[in-house]
Amino acid sequence: MYDVIVIGSGIGGLSAAGLLAKVAGKKVLVLEKHSEPGGQTHTFRRDGAHWNVGVHYVGDMEQGSTARRYFDYLSDGHLRWNNLSNVSDRLVFPGIDVEVGSNQQEYRDRLVRLFPEETRAIDRYFRDAHRMQSWLSLYVAQGMVPKVMAPVLRLLGKATGSTALSTTKEYLDRNVRSPQLKAILAAAWGDYGVVPSKSAFAVHGMIVAHSARGTWFPDGGSAMIARTLEQGIEAAGGAVQVCQEVTEILIDDGRAVGVSVLDNRGPVPVTREYRAETVISNIGVEPTFGQLLAHQPQSVKVMEQLQRIGTGISGVMVYIKLKDDPTVLGIDGGNILINTGFDHDDQARARAGLLSGQPTSAMVCFPSAKLRETTHHTAEILVFTDAVFHRNDDYPALKERMARGLIDLADSVVPGFADLVDYYEVGTPLTVEKYTSHPHGAFYGVPVTPQRFKEKPFGPRTEIPGLYLSGQDVSSLGVVGALMGGVAAASQVLGARGVSMINHALNKPPKHPQQQRLPEHKYHATLTAKKQLMDSVWQLDFELDRDAGDWTAGQYARLCVGGFYWRDYSIAGISGRVVRLLVSTRTGGHGSRFASTSTVGTSTPIELPLGSFCLT
Repeated sequence: MYDVIVIGSGIGGLSAAGLLAKVAGKKVLVLEKHSEPGGQTHTFRRDGAHWNVGVHYVGDMEQGSTARRYFDYLSDGHLRWNNLSNVSDRLVFPGIDVEVGSNQQEYRDRLVRLFPEETRAIDRYFRDAHRMQSWLSLYVAQGMVPKVMAPVLRLLGKATGSTALSTTKEYLDRNVRSPQLKAILAAAWGDYGVVPSKSAFAVHGMIVAHSARGTWFPDGGSAMIARTLEQGIEAAGGAVQVCQEVTEILIDDGRAVGVSVLDNRGPVPVTREYRAETVISNIGVEPTFGQLLAHQPQSVKVMEQLQRIGTGISGVMVYIKLKDDPTVLGIDGGNILINTGFDHDDQARARAGLLSGQPTSAMVCFPSAKLRETTHHTAEILVFTDAVFHRNDDYPALKERMARGLIDLADSVVPGFADLVDYYEVGTPLTVEKYTSHPHGAFYGVPVTPQRFKEKPFGPRTEIPGLYLSGQDVSSLGVVGALMGGVAAASQVLGARGVSMINHALNKPPKHPQQQRLPEHKYHATLTAKKQLMDSVWQLDFELDRDAGDWTAGQYARLCVGGFYWRDYSIAGISGRVVRLLVSTRTGGHGSRFASTSTVGTSTPIELPLGSFCLT
């Protein structure tokens, strides 16, 4: 039924699926374990507010850039980006509060004013950072070109290889004298999750260069990435299915031929098998070979390789709903990186401080300000940690202790922040592991140490015919890194002409897909009746384009409420092709406006039934 199966709906999986669908017309099935598509770009909502779990800003997204051209093509121009040029990030250390902003030249000038004796070192740092971006681009390109051309790219990269494979700490110790300046320059390690003494300077430099021309944020939130890419996959006859936990990659005569899946869309899990000539795994190298291919001989070598590289770091996240717009505290939406010391490598101190409620560092973000949200105001606090967590009796108290400590730390830099907090909840490495399958919650995947780049690349080609890898473990990390990992996978699946086929497609004007039969569990729905039951509750009746099939009381429907916004609502009843939903308009968001203003005859897609909560 499908030409390609993609495991995981993160950026790497969706970009690979989208390119194969749009460039070659392939029918691609994307399987997502979570109930929301998008991987670490998905959002979650509480009482009208929403948070972006893994996206805080994106560089290299100016009009005409390589990454922007890919996203414009994959989304048919529907994915829009807010330029954060008027937003200033801050680095806060003891006695130092420096604005980073989105203009690298202005940031360089600020550093020179603070450390005039280090002018040559500062200029060299930014110059070398751009050289590292070029080095890493050559590394990533090895996964896109035909296999015989990869050695040529490796040879080209050798000219700057010694600097690229130094650790960030080694580079700074060689070139910078001031401990304070070293700490400021090294603070970018939070964008890739490896402390300076262990990270490859190639990646550190790439991250610095990545935002040289400014930063951007998806208009409408990071969930828009998955939703706008999804339509191109569906237009070619493919699908993005949620609540699909892949338990095994099926191997027949040494070749990947499909997957075994636990379908959790209903009250009772159902085991299914899907077959295709090509399988792409986007969930990371370790989950792929350590779990889905655990009994295959190729897994032994890969797991030994991972052991040599080490395990990536995770973090604790506090998602906060604010009582008022954070601009009342002088916030413009920029991220604030707080450090109570100058040693980023002292993870023992950081771990002890976090667990005791006295954190030594954190990043504070204001997603609602980036989105120019006027009704529901939010903040996020993130701190990296290598601590091991357990869901025991102390777990709730530990989360509360960490949250209060992080809020107090933010308040010490932004006075009045704690008083603005209305509601919060906490995610730990266990949360990340639950929803993404990343072992130990290592959301950056394989750590970007020098050893990673000295080892044989993990993909996109694998030693198992028919199996490819995509995402950040294939190339680099972050949104753009994962995107290019998907491009690499699609290039290899398409064969020797894959890169040229994709480049040719990028130069064509976008095609806007016509309405088509939607995939399984999605329907074209027409509003046939609406009734206001209470001040903030509406009853909406929809007629579907075909019978809805079986459902169980307690399940819900996912309704497109305009543009690419989807919202979940309780199913009050299904009879043949008629579905009745109950919609609360209390929060005043996109769903509330749809329920109160839509008229009979309005058409919109709907996905159902979903949910394992049911009456017994």
